[in-house]
Amino acid sequence: GDVAAARGGAALASGSESCALIAMDPVADGSASRNPADRMRALASWPLDSSGACPAAVSPAALLDRADTKQASKTAPAARRASLRVAAVVADAAENAFVAKSFSLEPGVEASPLVFPNENLPLIPLERGAAAACWLAVDPKDGALSLLAATADASLSLRGAGVAWTRDESVALAGEVLFARLPPPKSAAAAAADDSRVRPSFRESLQTQILAAKARFKRATKAELAELTAQRRSRGDKLLPTRDANGFRRQILFLSPDGALVSLHNGDGRQLWRTFLGGGVDAAGDPADAYRYAVLLPWRDGDDDEDEHALILGTADAVSDEDDVAQSRARKTRAVIVDVYTGRITSDVVLPFEAAHVLPLPGAHEHEKGEEAHEPSAMLLVDAHAPKAHVFPDTPHAARAARLDAKRVSFFTVDQENNEVRGYALVRPSGTDDETDEADPRLYRAAQTWATKFPRELGSIVGFASKPANEPTFAWTRVLGDRSTLFKYLSPNVIFVAVAPTHTSHVNDEASAVSAHLLDAATGRVLYRVRHPEARGPVHAVVCENWVVYHYFNQRAGRFSMSVLELFDDSEHRKGVAAGELMLDALTGAANANRETVSSFAPPPLRVMGQSYFVRQSATTLVATYSKMGVTAHQVLMGTGTDQVLALDKRFLDPRRPTKPTREDREEGLVPYAEVLPIAPKAWVTTKHQVARLRGIVTAPASLESTVLCVAHGLDVFFTRLHPSRSYDMLDEEFSYLLLIVTLAALAVGALSTQGMVLAKDLDRHWK
Repeated sequence: GDVAAARGGAALASGSESCALIAMDPVADGSASRNPADRMRALASWPLDSSGACPAAVSPAALLDRADTKQASKTAPAARRASLRVAAVVADAAENAFVAKSFSLEPGVEASPLVFPNENLPLIPLERGAAAACWLAVDPKDGALSLLAATADASLSLRGAGVAWTRDESVALAGEVLFARLPPPKSAAAAAADDSRVRPSFRESLQTQILAAKARFKRATKAELAELTAQRRSRGDKLLPTRDANGFRRQILFLSPDGALVSLHNGDGRQLWRTFLGGGVDAAGDPADAYRYAVLLPWRDGDDDEDEHALILGTADAVSDEDDVAQSRARKTRAVIVDVYTGRITSDVVLPFEAAHVLPLPGAHEHEKGEEAHEPSAMLLVDAHAPKAHVFPDTPHAARAARLDAKRVSFFTVDQENNEVRGYALVRPSGTDDETDEADPRLYRAAQTWATKFPRELGSIVGFASKPANEPTFAWTRVLGDRSTLFKYLSPNVIFVAVAPTHTSHVNDEASAVSAHLLDAATGRVLYRVRHPEARGPVHAVVCENWVVYHYFNQRAGRFSMSVLELFDDSEHRKGVAAGELMLDALTGAANANRETVSSFAPPPLRVMGQSYFVRQSATTLVATYSKMGVTAHQVLMGTGTDQVLALDKRFLDPRRPTKPTREDREEGLVPYAEVLPIAPKAWVTTKHQVARLRGIVTAPASLESTVLCVAHGLDVFFTRLHPSRSYDMLDEEFSYLLLIVTLAALAVGALSTQGMVLAKDLDRHWK
């Protein structure tokens, strides 16, 4: 136990089977023993939980009577010790309730229970997990005790005299974030989630339109503007718990490592539902609080397009009574499927291996034969400790999907400790030597096909990036100002790896450099490499379509730099092809007849263009925006060292920016070259706000092609909608439909009245 802490109040001491709350008695005058062990006394004890941890959370000592505190603190008499209290909160699994008690440090004083649960706001260990920490507060006026406790799901709960509240803080710890759709308007899930508080009445809608019209013509007072802002924030269509045609209304799922899954509405950030996976037991009957969750993916549970689910994967040590070393190191994976409309768990499976890689299988739209197309989600989970890939879920449908697509699936691993990148391919069960694997169609062997080891003289791997799955691409060519074309190299297997010295003795060395490598993940072939002298990491990169953007520090200039690489197909039959010829082939159908298949095993010659620019901000992460069909231009979102998000237009990160633009360059829309990337005030996505401890940026396309949804998460959460190419396919949010109706009505009345006047005037003219 912590003797020093016990001397000042109390401390927890853990053993092999139980834990105890201990206190240390002071040394009295004339005491025969001054040994600390003889003066330690147990106030309470609890058996360890199933995971071997102490189930109790103990608060620091609190002083009830603050009178004469300064004088009493010199000798710590019994009177002062009798006024010291510590609280302990324990989750009782049998009763599914929390038990709280306060203990006095003076011998002979019995513990008194604290009213921690509340009838109106109960706390259930099955939904909150075990107690993690607690603090005891004393009201200086009447000495009433209040208890603030933190549970395993990162929730704070306060219980006291006339005070009871619970605040969920698991979003601040979320490591995985996912955009999900809301239920359809006329579904049962939408009826269950309907919230009348955000649905405006006809009177409120009319009042909002009137105030918006007055604000547009600058006739609204400050009070009316404030009322308009309050109405738009609290009521409106954007807050409804159902999906819309434009895809603006979404829910954002946040998953913490402890298993707290929270759904927030992107309109106002209110919580729609929450599910805690760390309470109770898993499907195998083992404690669920041992898992750590790090995977959150969309999941299709059937052929119904209206269904919306999410797959969550967590790993933990397998419970085993074996003494074997291999058994003691065994790991397991928990796969949970959650209905994102309600947060209800629809499937819970425990797999007897640790999943290191998740390989989603291609969708049904990529198959030509409808009878072999697979609609529900299926994937392969790669074992972390064995060269095996398991089909998930364990259904005949998933096994058939793996049989169709396993040959096209490959993956790679980055071993930063050994400075090596390895590539793997999946081998059919019939190709294995193990008879057990051969008879099991749900098991594949992960065979290493290539490895690239970087010399230590270059440094260590300081950054890597790859393309996202199912990347939307609209155009596979780039039309130049002279109407010729460049064909993009759109291989999904391009990965970026940066190598730089990391040892302190070489950071300031003039010989240090950042080496950027483009590899093919299917074959391991080095597509391109470039060396940036007098530079160092860390390196943050993003790979999108046929280009790569990465951020590093330039030691020579003493500031940060960003480089861009673009890859084009440089085959002879594709050089100088006119854009008009391609359009004619597309109209006549010749393009389909002359369609080519590009393979990583027979890559075309590449033309790589590169350029570097200076940027003032440091980077913590880089993300590219994607629209639904890929028509809208891309932006590079950079998480800065000041915990803000900066949007960089891809036009400025173009390696073809000319120093002296020609007429063809101006027709193509190329921006003149400048060594420093311009940062406009509107480029700051988070405006003046900061996302404390920015952890990541997640984007998702809306149904409108011009709009991209973006959320930055850390201790704070910031959501916004981006328009990389401006909102060319939608009206402004503040567009006054009432003013439009009034204008059209006035024009109709004016047209009818003027028509009558014209007819009367013509009649008078004819009579004359």
